Amino acid sequence: MGSARPALLALALVLLLFWSVLTPTVGQGATGHLVVSTDYELFGTSDLRGGGHVTWTLTGDKAADLRMKILHMFDEYAMIPRGFTFTSTSPETANNNSRLDATEGVRYTDRLETLLEASGRGTSAQYVEMYPFDLRDKVPNDPATSFDRSTVGLAGTVANTTGQVEIRFLFEANITTTEGTVPLATRALVDALYDGFSYQVIQSPSLTGSGPYPGSWPFLPGNGWHVTTFGGRQAFWAGNDTTLRYDNNIDASSITSADPALAAGLPFDFRFASRAWATFNYTGAVNGPGDYLRIEYAHPPAYTDWTNLSFGGTANLPSTAAGVWSNETVDLTGLLGQQARLRMRFHSDNAGTASGFYVRDFDVHAPAAYTGEVVESDTHYLIGTLSFWGPAVGRGGIQLIRTPGGELLSYGATWDPSNLPSDTIYFRTFDLPENPQILFGVMLVACYAISRLQEGAYQRFRDSHPAEYRPAVYRSKWLHRSGKVAIGILILFYFVPTALWVIGIRAVVSGLIYWVLSVTLVLLIGFVTRASYRQHLEEAPPPVVDEESTVVRKIISPAPSSEASPVVGQCTHCLKEIHESDRTYRCTCGALFHFACASGLMRCPNCRKPIAAGVLSERKRVSLRCESCGELQTVLEGTDPRALTCANCGGRMRHLDVGKRYLIVASNPAIAITWMRDLVKGGKPALIMTHAAPDRLRLEFGVKKAPIVQISDRAPGAIAPNELDPAGLRAILPLAREGKGGAILYDGLDEMIAEGSLADVIRFLRKANDMAFVHGVTVIARVTPGRLAEPDLKRLNAEFDEFLDLSAQL
Repeated sequence: MGSARPALLALALVLLLFWSVLTPTVGQGATGHLVVSTDYELFGTSDLRGGGHVTWTLTGDKAADLRMKILHMFDEYAMIPRGFTFTSTSPETANNNSRLDATEGVRYTDRLETLLEASGRGTSAQYVEMYPFDLRDKVPNDPATSFDRSTVGLAGTVANTTGQVEIRFLFEANITTTEGTVPLATRALVDALYDGFSYQVIQSPSLTGSGPYPGSWPFLPGNGWHVTTFGGRQAFWAGNDTTLRYDNNIDASSITSADPALAAGLPFDFRFASRAWATFNYTGAVNGPGDYLRIEYAHPPAYTDWTNLSFGGTANLPSTAAGVWSNETVDLTGLLGQQARLRMRFHSDNAGTASGFYVRDFDVHAPAAYTGEVVESDTHYLIGTLSFWGPAVGRGGIQLIRTPGGELLSYGATWDPSNLPSDTIYFRTFDLPENPQILFGVMLVACYAISRLQEGAYQRFRDSHPAEYRPAVYRSKWLHRSGKVAIGILILFYFVPTALWVIGIRAVVSGLIYWVLSVTLVLLIGFVTRASYRQHLEEAPPPVVDEESTVVRKIISPAPSSEASPVVGQCTHCLKEIHESDRTYRCTCGALFHFACASGLMRCPNCRKPIAAGVLSERKRVSLRCESCGELQTVLEGTDPRALTCANCGGRMRHLDVGKRYLIVASNPAIAITWMRDLVKGGKPALIMTHAAPDRLRLEFGVKKAPIVQISDRAPGAIAPNELDPAGLRAILPLAREGKGGAILYDGLDEMIAEGSLADVIRFLRKANDMAFVHGVTVIARVTPGRLAEPDLKRLNAEFDEFLDLSAQL
């Protein structure tokens, strides 16, 4: 079972990423709030385009307030009065049944869509322009169903309906700038939800009438009030045109009409406004306290409860100096949530007269705006070369996810419309130090450099020890773990530059910081690792091993010299000379072979008869006791007993030591395969890595169960010699993991070296032999006689425990 540490580290990183991008939740109070959730999906290089979604969610009292606004306006008004942003020019569906039907709700969302599109200008927020808009779940030619699917808590509701309100739109978008500091908090989408309910009536500057609208509108002329000229300007006045003064004992009133085209007595509707006031300019004076001008209001339907409005603490409009125009503001806050008509009432007693009051530029303002808590949640999914950096976030929170494909920015804040956060971030479509694709390459290079520097330092430290000591030379755990931690930090801060926000540190690892961090960690880890291993060598130098004496006994069985022996014939198989001292085999047909050549053949190439025991050249015989059965046998002098078969028990006269590493020089793999079979008796695993064709090896030497891996750069499906590390190591790994010991045969190392290089093979052998040593696997490697130069053979021999030259014996 593998270590649980990598799994725990991966779990920690996943949890950190999840925590980083998790949108903060907001508790719902009794008064409720407005949540504006927006996601942008843009892609491109210098000009990012795409689209997104916006969802308005209102809870508590805020949901009830918006629901009532929509119900009042679109269920009660077939034609919305002039002055509203949502005004209409022709009658529409309004059932006036105190229930918001889907067809009535469509009127609201259609106007909201028009308001957001702003006659083609769209709505700008942050660095994005959104245009056009539409309901998210739109059904072609079925507006009512589209409204029902794209909203929650509106269709079919009445005045006392509770629950949240949700409106979902989608839009197309493009960026408005390629670089610059952009605000994160925006109220554009908050205001749009309510702007359509705003009301404003502006009196004609020239008091000129138009159709059903008199010049004095919103006031209606009559009862002494009329438009006249004063000081070269038109004004609304209650007086005598002949005397240019007002008369005694008059009580003249002019009443408003919200929209004379709909009804002369239509009241102002302040149920939609969040504030209300009226302004006007006037000039004039009265004769005494018995004469006054007041503005009053009354409620429908009777309009009998006329009540004074205040001019700064007094109900009477103050007089001005002669010919001086003054501006006055009347607070209409007391009328919010109500319907009312206004009137200007001029009253005089019988104590004398004066010029009276000339009034003009009378405007009524009743804007509708959201008041309360706003929860903004924006997510930007951007694909391209763009980058975000340098955030200045004081009140909100951000999470930035960097990927090779682009960046993901999440921003959330809770604010009041009267106090918008000043949070900003820098945006640029391409910035060399901040580019996510370049930073990804920096991460890969830095992580690879840390790994290679540590591995290289360890390999140099290990190579400084003799071969027999290398399996016991281990890595410094704290050093290599620190390297893994450094790699983890680089990966974390690449993908999550705002990871420190999770622990309360409002710092962002920008691209420039990441460059510096990467270089610093590479140099620091590399220097510390090399210095530490160098210090280990200085404190505990490796033991000095003489060439003639090793801790692990290495037996070298040199081939006897044949140069002094006379030539007795030529080998039928290899066509080389056969000396008198060579061990030979003679077939019944008379063909002469080197014994090593004959042992690798199934049939004689001359007569096609099976190879059998024949007449051997005369050589001095010695006695040797079999290790398996204990019987005394006679063998030719100089023959390696591990290569001989006992005539009594059929076993080998001597056995290989389990877990050791043997390098043999032999002309064919017959003896190596025989040794391997001895080692894997009892179900132990085996593996053959050879340059020869696997099918040929199985046919000639009867290999049945052992897997064979071909090492060649020419055979299809084979492992190339220069790819032994890591491809060859992966082939060995299953055998080592079984933990049952077994044997590995490297057949034809000289062929692998010829196609690759000695360095490639030695690098592979070092790692593979270490793996075999740890798991108790015996290693047998064979090279063909005369194929490797003496220095190369010595370098290869350094990776093994015992060297056996069987070229003249088999």
